[in-house]
Amino acid sequence: MKRSLEDGNTQSPKRQRTRSETGTLLDLDVLDCPICYEPLTIPLFQCDNGHVAYRFCWPKLGKKCPACALPIGNKRCIAMESVLKSVIIPCRNAKLGCTENVPYVRDSGHEKEYCRFSLCSCPEIKECNYTGLYDKILFHYLVSHLLKPDCSFTFGEPRDVRMAINDKTFVLRTITKTLFFVLQCFREPNGVYVAVNCIAPLTPQVEKFSYRISYSFDGRTCSHESPEMKRILEVSFQTPRDKNFMFVPNSLLRGEVLEMELCISKVEA
Repeated sequence: MKRSLEDGNTQSPKRQRTRSETGTLLDLDVLDCPICYEPLTIPLFQCDNGHVAYRFCWPKLGKKCPACALPIGNKRCIAMESVLKSVIIPCRNAKLGCTENVPYVRDSGHEKEYCRFSLCSCPEIKECNYTGLYDKILFHYLVSHLLKPDCSFTFGEPRDVRMAINDKTFVLRTITKTLFFVLQCFREPNGVYVAVNCIAPLTPQVEKFSYRISYSFDGRTCSHESPEMKRILEVSFQTPRDKNFMFVPNSLLRGEVLEMELCISKVEA
């Protein structure tokens, strides 16, 4: 049965397709921007001839279509946007073992953060360009780099950590997990920021961890407690802005070494 529209026209009801009628797109190149050849993303704009440009190229065109020179303004290409929303492709980590399918527009966050097959970088990022699965990084590090003698810890047990501020990173490990934890110092004009991260994606296959860290000097104590430790794919040397850190002002520093107490614990489900 047809249904009436406000302008008096009629529209057939939406066709109900069966699962067996799902189509397959054989050439994903047709979904690339014809200007920069990057994958198209929403929003898409079009000229009167139907040529499209995606949001990053559109502002650079001077409102003129590069294909036919007709004006290209704010007219959206809704049909093509619908196509993009409907296309599902294998995760880019499929060759590494991932079996998940993700939207072509890649707005799910799966590939960047949640895929357990996302590649992690060696924490010695300034001198080593190795990348691998989160549970393989430890083996690489043991073979290629030197672990400090006091790098081991036990979950739930506080331990002393002595770290030179200029070292910037201190790699920690536990015998019971093939995971890396990185203690980092960030020197700023007003003091030192200290944070602890786990090198792993946000996949549910990796347990959650919390940490508590403190530093004392001259009867004063700086401390920070994180109910859930941040997980990262790559060590960054940019001072954290997410408040997940301990701050030690210059007035409490004694030389270039921090003597801290750190406790890393598992977060119970």
